[in-house]
Parts: sequence; structure tokens; C-alpha cells
Amino acid sequence: MCDNGDSMKKVKTGIKGLDEMLEGGIPEKHHVLVCGGPGTGKTILCMEYLYRGAEMGEKGLFITLEENPDRIIENMKHAFPKWTKFEKFINERKIIIEKPNRYDFKNFSDIFQSYVTVHKVKRAVIDSATILKLSFESPMEFRKRLFDFLSFVTNLDCTVLLTSELSIPFRDKMRFSLEQFVVDGVIILYSVQRKEKRIRALEILKMRGTNHAKDLVPFKITSNGIVVYKGEKVY
Repeated sequence: MCDNGDSMKKVKTGIKGLDEMLEGGIPEKHHVLVCGGPGTGKTILCMEYLYRGAEMGEKGLFITLEENPDRIIENMKHAFPKWTKFEKFINERKIIIEKPNRYDFKNFSDIFQSYVTVHKVKRAVIDSATILKLSFESPMEFRKRLFDFLSFVTNLDCTVLLTSELSIPFRDKMRFSLEQFVVDGVIILYSVQRKEKRIRALEILKMRGTNHAKDLVPFKITSNGIVVYKGEKVY
């Protein structure tokens, strides 16, 4: 964790280049949506946020609503062989991956609070808000319940990332979703076509409580995590 010199404490993501774009990190106790199309690296960014937090001595919680925890662990071990402490953090419950057996949005707040308070986590990830949205018949009902949930989360002593699928994963055609309006911050990941290649790119759409870089920048997923190239151009 860091202090940016004013009353707003910040939580370092530990991701190379991203904290520079955030001028120190994510404001403490805020909730940030990480969204993008399939395969853009949403889960990877969120897991690195927990991994780097564990390296700093902060417990992390990853709640998966879709994928099996064992599969997530194996995928991360395969993708990041240089994360030498990852398995240790899992075994020591410094990174906790849970999949609720039964849930709906009505009891999800209780489930989430229980995990956070019992395990005393400082960082949490919910994967994904898109799955939670399926619990509702209307978009407006989802927006109200999500707003209530996020207001509740703000009172917990942790900083939360949520993932979400973009319905249209192209920057020039993107439509804003309800989730993007109610969260404190939005980080968008893209897979940009450039000639015969696809380039991974990232932008911080908004982040309440702090200044941040507003450029679309390239990033790479390496064997030791994500590297964001602040100041470089995608095109």
C-alpha cells in the first residue's frame, strides 16, 4: 500500500507500468471493473493483483462464479512459471480461490462479506459481474442491486476488482454498460488488430479519487506477469 501525499491512500497493483498510469495505485477500498473481450487478459490481470499483494503481505480472495478453482490454479502455473511463490501462497491461504456452491445476488453480499471477514483479506476479485447479471430479469434491477452491493463493499476493509465481458470489444464501437457507471474505476483491455497481428492494449477509462493516464497503451503478458508500456503508442 502507498500514500500519494494527500488523504487518499492507494493500493499498489504491483503490475509493471499500471501503477505509474494510476499515479501510485488504486484508491483504497474502491471497486474497479476490469472489462474486455474474450482472451484479453482480464483474469490474468486480476490474479496478478492478488499475487503481487501477497508478495507485499496482503491476503487476497478470488471468487470465481464460473471456472473451477483447480483449473484456474493450473492455468496460472502454466502461464507464469516465474511466479515461484504462487503455489506457496495458495497452500498457505494467502491467495484464496473460492467458488460458491449456491448463490444468487440476494445472498451474494453475505457470502462475500463472510469470505472477506473470516479470511481477513485486503484484496478481492469477483469473476465475473457478467455472470451476476444473469440473475436479473431487467438491466435496471441489476444496476440498483449492483449499486447497493458496491456501497456495501465500500464499508469493508478491502479493495475489489470485478471482471466483465464487453458486448462489443472494439474501442471505436464500444457501448457503455450499466456496471461501468456505478463502479469507482474502469480498466478496459483490448485485442487490437494491427496489420496481420493482434496487439494487446489497455486504457483506464475512469478512476475516481485520483488522476490517471488516459492514453491507450500496449501491454504484454510475459512469463512473470503483465508489463504495461506507459507512454508507448499502439498504432
